[in-house]
Amino acid sequence: MRTIKVYAASTGAQFGDQPENYGDNLMSPLLRELFNIDPQFVEMARADLIGIGSILDSYHRRKGVNPLRRRPWRALHAWGSGYMNSKGMAYWPQRLTVHAVRGPLSLDKIGLLNIPMGDPALLLPLIWPKPAKTTAAVSVIPHFITHADFVRSHSSSLPKNWRIIDLLGDPKTITEHIASSDVVVSSSLHGLIVADAYGVPSVWMEGDRRIKGDGFKFQDYIGFRGQPIAGPISYSDILHRFPEPTAAVVPSSDTQDKLLQAMPFA
Repeated sequence: MRTIKVYAASTGAQFGDQPENYGDNLMSPLLRELFNIDPQFVEMARADLIGIGSILDSYHRRKGVNPLRRRPWRALHAWGSGYMNSKGMAYWPQRLTVHAVRGPLSLDKIGLLNIPMGDPALLLPLIWPKPAKTTAAVSVIPHFITHADFVRSHSSSLPKNWRIIDLLGDPKTITEHIASSDVVVSSSLHGLIVADAYGVPSVWMEGDRRIKGDGFKFQDYIGFRGQPIAGPISYSDILHRFPEPTAAVVPSSDTQDKLLQAMPFA
């Protein structure tokens, strides 16, 4: 198995030091199962690959634009990544080559044509098939930053056959819980993306100010799927009058094939 240096956003100072967010954690199983690649998670300036997540503007958000930090002798490849913010820049010290982006807004910002679109999380059914049985009527997925507060406030009054998913858990278990739900209610973008991947209807739940970004990443993915998602709606409004869930937009085999073929280290 080959080793590739990968950068992924982390909840701590270094990836893997503590439980990681679901979307960022998905690079490991996808790279291992689909491409026989063992990811070595490294700091931004040492990475050869970025993938899942709103990380095209990560370096710019953290470091700004500093010509003294340029490392043009190194190459960085982006596969299915997107921007966090509408004003973010895809600035990296390495020479950046983009092979696929999450959606049309990222495609427009990067200024490229004729490269595939789609979040690599849409490939999950290729490694983890949809469970045969439904295990929850509704799975509620708060953003990992708000999870603890959400549980404190709402777990005791959760309707029957509903469950709360912790995005800092095991990624395969989280995926199985999403895929075996009748409906997903999520303030996490990857909750909505993975619901689409497995054909599960969804509702976009409103987050709060602690969640980074200006909504660009959601609109980027919605542009890719081609249909709006119900929301964002507050959890209290969802309980008061449950909205009509948005039908899933299941990725086509053509979309999946193009993402697979776009992977630069395949």
